[in-house]
Amino acid sequence: MQTSREIFLKAKKNIFNSKFGLNESLLKGDGLDFREIKEYENEDLRRINWKSTAKSGSLKTNVFNETKQMNIVFIFLLSGGLNFGSFKLKIELGAEILGLIGLNSIYQKNSFHTMFLSQKYEKFYLNLKDEVEIYDLIQKALNFEILGKSVDFDSFELNKYFSQKAAVFVVSDFLDDIDLSKIAFKNDVYALILRDKFEENLDIISDLDFIDASNFKSFELNLTKSSIKKYQEILKAHDEKMIEHFLENKINFGKIYTDEDAILSLLRIVRA
Repeated sequence: MQTSREIFLKAKKNIFNSKFGLNESLLKGDGLDFREIKEYENEDLRRINWKSTAKSGSLKTNVFNETKQMNIVFIFLLSGGLNFGSFKLKIELGAEILGLIGLNSIYQKNSFHTMFLSQKYEKFYLNLKDEVEIYDLIQKALNFEILGKSVDFDSFELNKYFSQKAAVFVVSDFLDDIDLSKIAFKNDVYALILRDKFEENLDIISDLDFIDASNFKSFELNLTKSSIKKYQEILKAHDEKMIEHFLENKINFGKIYTDEDAILSLLRIVRA
């Protein structure tokens, strides 16, 4: 398992090497600092508005006001299922993403807040300002006793904590039904789905004893071709329902797998 120091140093290195900037990445058509659309004149290619370009037949670009401080909220949904991974644990991947977003936020002098939630409020940190606090957050994420925990997102009234519009990153494996419509109504929400490729592409396994990480119940697992097919059908239906929910509520989303480069996957999602 990766140590908090390894994750912290890797995140710091990745941010500086990739010029990863959330303020730039999160500015979309109705973004926080959007001003107008105009003819493209050799500006930053990332600001090209492709929809307007397609309609007009000539290159159009988004114009933004000077970037102001942003309100960044990181919500880490803790469940026993995060203690799984064939390459590395999903909880480690989540801690990596926390380090990337947290460090980037403080470097760009944004307002950064973090919530750890399960079936209850675990921890809540407001207005984090320096590297030491982000390092401590990574440590806390890795040290949570997540076995036996499950997510009850509907029980939380999170909007009362957001006095201003925020970019909200919700990090989970999303294997439970999670309704993000309330926070998506007034915020820009990014659902970061932590997955391991093994759990989506099971192999045939017989006569193994397993323990459900959310409730500690043991069960015997005998995976046959038919049971794997049934499992994949259920997971596919679950994910299709989840994606439909995200699209209906204009939630940005994407899967990040345990064997992927976290920063590249994160950039792909926030720049989509």
